[in-house]
Formats: sequence, structure tokens, C-alpha cells
Amino acid sequence: MADLVLDYALLHRLAGSLRELKSKIEFDVETGSRRSVVTADGTVVDSGQVGNAALYGTLSAFFAACHTPFKDSMELLDELANTFESIAKAYFDLDADIAGKVNLDRLRASISGWQSDTAAYEHYLDLKDREIAFQYYDQDGNLVDGSVPVWSGDPVPEPGDPPTSIDGTSPVGGNNTTAVLDDDGNVISETTTVTSGDGLTFTETTEFTYRDTDGDGKIDVVDYTTTITHSDGMEERIERKTNDDGSFVVTSTTDDGTTTSTVTPTADGGSHQVTVDHEGETTTTDIVVTGPDSGTKTVAGPDGTETYTGNPHTGEWTLVSEEPSGDDHVPWTSVTM
Repeated sequence: MADLVLDYALLHRLAGSLRELKSKIEFDVETGSRRSVVTADGTVVDSGQVGNAALYGTLSAFFAACHTPFKDSMELLDELANTFESIAKAYFDLDADIAGKVNLDRLRASISGWQSDTAAYEHYLDLKDREIAFQYYDQDGNLVDGSVPVWSGDPVPEPGDPPTSIDGTSPVGGNNTTAVLDDDGNVISETTTVTSGDGLTFTETTEFTYRDTDGDGKIDVVDYTTTITHSDGMEERIERKTNDDGSFVVTSTTDDGTTTSTVTPTADGGSHQVTVDHEGETTTTDIVVTGPDSGTKTVAGPDGTETYTGNPHTGEWTLVSEEPSGDDHVPWTSVTM
């Protein structure tokens, strides 16, 4: 089967063109509803300007008769424009989300490289002026003090300021990610903005909190709050909070309502997840680890139960059985995810 390719920028422009066409004919349609006669430039004329009362009456009747079909066409143009625009925005948001994540990974890799360079530079500063002292006997049998430098290589260059911004590589539109770091080099906030070049914008901002739960000086828990502004202006807020027992709750809030997922790790390395969506329907997901790179996943929800096998560490799963919730039989085929 051929891949489906959608040009969301073209769809967005088409939606704008359809609305422009609607606005151009709207005056004529509304004027025609009053049996008025209009010229090509939209000027209303009377029978005297037409010069023939009978002709004016015929034209007036024509404009009145055309009012209903043209008004219907305006409504259809509006519906078609809305359809094109909704598809364009949905696919742009999906593409922007992927592009933003790629950009974010690139920035984090750059920050990680800077952290490694900083550690190497600090190691160099610690060793460059240090020496190892020793004693030895010279050829005349005298005890002599000597020393050798600990650092014998080339100086390590200072890494400079940490990278806090990176641009995407697309020749169309824009894609920029910025980050704010704390004194330890941890990312405490990041913002990605993606534009289409023709008026669509997608923005995602995430703020992080770090916790050392066992007091060993190392970060054990990373929670976050993400705010996404979609291209249609809808705002989505996603928040993760980790409990002291290791379980965590992810809450997603949109104009439609709130969806909450509670994830509890299990002793075998798997997890038990309960999701309640904005309509109050519940779905449970149980992951059981059966080997180093193998496991099962069972998803039970309003539509039935699905069982998968695969790799819990990579998230690759293959559907092996499906049981619908009702009496109707729903055929299925194995699908690799």
C-alpha cells in the first residue's frame, strides 16, 4: 500500500482561499436577497441606470432566484474550509511534536557534550599544577629530591557557556528550542516553538523538578509539567507527580476534560496502570516481564481486552489476541507496535 502524503501547508492555504472566496461573494448573495442588481465591482444599481425597466425586473428576479443556491454554496465553502483547516492543523501539530522532540534530543545531546567537556576541564584544572614528589640516588650515591608533573598532556580548553538554544533544520517555517539550566547543569525548563511558514504555530514548554529520594546525592526522580499550545489555540497541560512508593500519576487536561493515569511499578520490573479518561471510562494496562528482553502486556478497557507479547524495555509489542467486550465478534490480525 502506498504511503499517504498530506501537505498540511497547502490545506491551510486552501482553507484561507475558500474563506476569501466566500467573503467575495457574500455581499452579492446578501444584496441579491433584496432583489437588488449589482455590477461586477459590487455596486448596487437601479432601473434608471440599467435603462430598461423590463430588463431590470428580469435581472432582479434572477438575483433573487440565485440567492438560495449561492447561500447554500457559501455554507458548503465554509464547511469545506473548516475541514481543510482542521486536517491541516491536526497533521501540523503531529509533525511539530515530532520535530520538537528531535530538536530537544539534539539540544540535550549538546548539553551532555558540554557537561563532559566541563568535567574534563575541571579535571585538568585539578591536576595541571600538581606534582608527584620522589627521591632517588644519583650516580654519585647522593639522595636527591625529584618530581614529575601529574598532567603531561596538552592543556584542556575551557568549554565556555552551556548551550541553551538550538534551531531546527527544516527550510520551511521555523523550529527553535531553548533551555534553562540550574547550577548543576540540569535542565529546569525547556520551550520549543514550531512554525509552518504560513501562519500555524505549535508551542510546548516543560518545567522539571528533581528529587534525591535516598540521600545519596544522585537524582532519583524527575517530575514535570508540560504546557502545549496547539495550532488551533487549544491548550493542553500534562503533569507527572511521583509518590514516595515509586508510583506516579500523569494528568492530562484539555478543553474536553481531564485524563488521569496512575502507574505502579511491580517487583518483576513491570507495571500496573489505571487510566480514567475525561468521560470517566477506565482502562487498565498490565506489563509482566518474563525474561531479559521479553514480556506480556494486557490492556483491558471499554472496547475489550488485548494481549501483546514483546519487549518491555523497548516498547515493541505484537498483538496476539483480542477479546471484544460485547457479544459481537471482531476479527483481528497480529500487529507489531
